[in-house]
Amino acid sequence: MPENILSKRFARWRLAYRNSGLRRFLDWWGGELAALLPERARNLLVERRDELRIERQSEGGWAVRRLPGEGAADEQLLPADAAPELMREAVDALRRRSEVHADLVLVLDRRGVLDRHLTLPLAAEDNLAQVLAFEMDRQTPFKPDQVRFDHRIVRRDPVARQIALDVLVAPRAAVDAALAPVQSAGLALDAVDILTPAGARSGYNLLPPELRAERSQRDRLLNWILFAAVLLLAWSAMSTSIHNRERALEHLQAEVDDVRSEAKRVGKLEKELDEAVAGANFLNEKKQSHPITIDLLRDLTERLPEHTALQRLSINRGEVQIQGVSSEASALITVLQKSPLIEAPALQGAITPDQRTQKEQFMIQARARVRSTEGADAAPAQG
Repeated sequence: MPENILSKRFARWRLAYRNSGLRRFLDWWGGELAALLPERARNLLVERRDELRIERQSEGGWAVRRLPGEGAADEQLLPADAAPELMREAVDALRRRSEVHADLVLVLDRRGVLDRHLTLPLAAEDNLAQVLAFEMDRQTPFKPDQVRFDHRIVRRDPVARQIALDVLVAPRAAVDAALAPVQSAGLALDAVDILTPAGARSGYNLLPPELRAERSQRDRLLNWILFAAVLLLAWSAMSTSIHNRERALEHLQAEVDDVRSEAKRVGKLEKELDEAVAGANFLNEKKQSHPITIDLLRDLTERLPEHTALQRLSINRGEVQIQGVSSEASALITVLQKSPLIEAPALQGAITPDQRTQKEQFMIQARARVRSTEGADAAPAQG
């Protein structure tokens, strides 16, 4: 039972492929590729199949022709009552004319067949043979069991959800009568067809699948080898593509890592530079915001009276400490308040007399004055 189901499914797939545009494209594409190959390679890789036609003549005889032919040597004429052995010998003789395999085709008279054009719902494609058998008594004067038929899908319309197809119908009795002499000769046919007005095959096959000649084991083996080669090449192409993409991704990742490391290094250098600039600016601001020691010393030298002598001058973090002796130590606060370089001068501790110099010892605490934002040095005092 499973084998029967699989056989029907494979037969349906073969029928769909035979009537598909994919097969026509692949046939055209294969022919174009084959034309590019050298003749020796083409003979090895491309399967050539000639055709042996058995056709009933109008005068009652038989004509057996090999196509493509080269003249009278590729044609055998037999009488209508020819013995089966003669027909077989004629076919064998024509087959030996070339090493290329030839399909054996029985040609029927067009006057004994019906050619119909039908339009069916797209859903009928899955069971097209059954649908056509059901439609047979409506489209022809025959019942399904009285005819042999085949079809070709002409067009699919997904929008209208319809398929257009041509159907060839021949009476079963007529087909069986034409088959009898060939079968008596022990010949296995590949197809039963009719000819177009131009003399070419129509592309139908009225021969039931179970009566068709089987392909040789060599052909099957070659097909499997080619199929395996196609799969191997496809897998190789995909693997190569994936490998190349992975390598490209690894290369890009390495470049990104290098750029990221460089960015980190540059960021670290920028941070160090900012810290160095900030430190330099801090020192510069501190330097510019407080008076220079030599300027302060010059200002005190010019500002303090002659009877005053400094013993110690200390400048630490903006704190200025002045220690010395003077004849009028208390008057020094007023003098120092006029200085543009210090502010808030004040005596620290008591003023004590100096017995040695007969002057007063003093200690004054002040703050260094912060300079203006313009950074201009204060002008030294004149008195």
